[in-house]
Amino acid sequence: MKYYSAAALATTLLMPTAFAEDNKQVHITAPDYWCPYACPADQALKGFAIDIAIAAYAAVDIKVVYTNEPYDRALNDVKTGRLDGVAPTFKEEAPDFIFPTHSISTTQYCFYTAQSDWQFSDMNSLNDVRFAATSGYAYSPKMDEYINENKGTQVHLLKGDDVPNRMYQMLKNNRIDAILDDTRLIDYMLNTNEINGTLQQAGCLDSKSYGYLALSPRFLRRSLFLAEQFDIGFTKIKTQGKVAEILKQYGISTE
Repeated sequence: MKYYSAAALATTLLMPTAFAEDNKQVHITAPDYWCPYACPADQALKGFAIDIAIAAYAAVDIKVVYTNEPYDRALNDVKTGRLDGVAPTFKEEAPDFIFPTHSISTTQYCFYTAQSDWQFSDMNSLNDVRFAATSGYAYSPKMDEYINENKGTQVHLLKGDDVPNRMYQMLKNNRIDAILDDTRLIDYMLNTNEINGTLQQAGCLDSKSYGYLALSPRFLRRSLFLAEQFDIGFTKIKTQGKVAEILKQYGISTE
């Protein structure tokens, strides 16, 4: 799939002053259960990925309107142009979307169990293991292939609201043997008691993924402009130390 690079394409499209002045607001969406990446829109701390986007756009005088919706719906609403962007998103999850140069998060996916000696080591270790994952996510090429081949049998794909807690309830009720999710998200939910129980890490995927602000391919000119402005703003706030300040609020030393 081809990914549009703001740095590569913005130079081919001149952005007149009048056009720029008409683009002083960007509407970004994300699930509200993605803390610490993206949190409920009515909270002061909206998630570090969202707070970084807000600060980056503020540095170039663009206001962010942030709302919440499930990830599958968010991707569709951005793809069709109803909303401007969704964050954080992997490039593999949103082919043909517009991406700034700078990422706003890194993610590692791990398996978690309740009371089990099972450990994930490679794809062969998944034999006879039932696990839950999230619909629409890109985990790794091998894992994505396995999930696609085994969904509905060994793999249960969940979509909609509050996916991590629903996974945990399935695990607690012995409907599955493990859950596959973002280690930072699960650790956050355990530390804040959003998951009221015991989970133990049972092996992680080797690869780490980078999350971006994914902008709508529906309105190419506008999205290229917004991607370019995000990169300008991100460079400003990173140089000023604001990115590190935002991450520190969430107990993250570096990203």
